[in-house]
Amino acid sequence: MSVVTTDAQAAHALGVQRLMDSYRAIPPNSTIRLAKPTSNLFRARDRSEVKGLDVSGLTDVIAVDAEARTADVAGMCTYEHLVAATLPHGLAPLVVPQLKTITLGGAVTGLGIESTSFRNGLPHESVLE
Repeated sequence: MSVVTTDAQAAHALGVQRLMDSYRAIPPNSTIRLAKPTSNLFRARDRSEVKGLDVSGLTDVIAVDAEARTADVAGMCTYEHLVAATLPHGLAPLVVPQLKTITLGGAVTGLGIESTSFRNGLPHESVLE
């Protein structure tokens, strides 16, 4: 049975609204970046005076469905947070990065490869949508 709360859905909807508002505030022809306090990038980036996308409201596990063995997760949710939400249900992601602060969105778009990938594939291969 899916564990979804109206609060989690409402918080996610507010997070999406903040993201859209921050996107609309970026001047045309400006570089679009995420406005987040941490990064797992190991390369230097140019500084920008333009505010980035507000993704602060997209960090949660929205629901865990133990029967279907799935979780509805926002893209900026860290694997650390996802594992903490799924373990009580006897579940865990098929691939868990060694850097616990990697986000689901980052691992999926960055084609993250981890030590369990030889057995369970790449992170994006266990994402339904």
